[in-house]
Amino acid sequence: MKEEPSRRVVRVQQVILAELSRIARRERALEQCLVTFTAVEVTPDLKQAFVYWSTMASDVPVESIGETLGRLARGWQAELGKRMAIKYTPRLSFRFDEGQERGDRVMEILRQIDGTG
Repeated sequence: MKEEPSRRVVRVQQVILAELSRIARRERALEQCLVTFTAVEVTPDLKQAFVYWSTMASDVPVESIGETLGRLARGWQAELGKRMAIKYTPRLSFRFDEGQERGDRVMEILRQIDGTG
């Protein structure tokens, strides 16, 4: 059974999610990508943050967006460090959130079964 995160970890996750959303809005490298950060999971020691993202841009390959996020991670981590009042800034690791994509596929199948798609 998975242990519930502490209130501090939950709060750090919330702050990272909000701050990354702000940072990404002004990032030129992501202008055509329509990236949304869906969740952040921080390890209990606050050293690693897994940032889940999705996109609505069907013309930009997911792999390309992932590579761009990977290149931006260190700079964004440094910026987070300046904005957050914690001893160590978690190392950012971006992961594609396949939940939206799976949901879209399920809805498409249901439309086909229903005859409306």
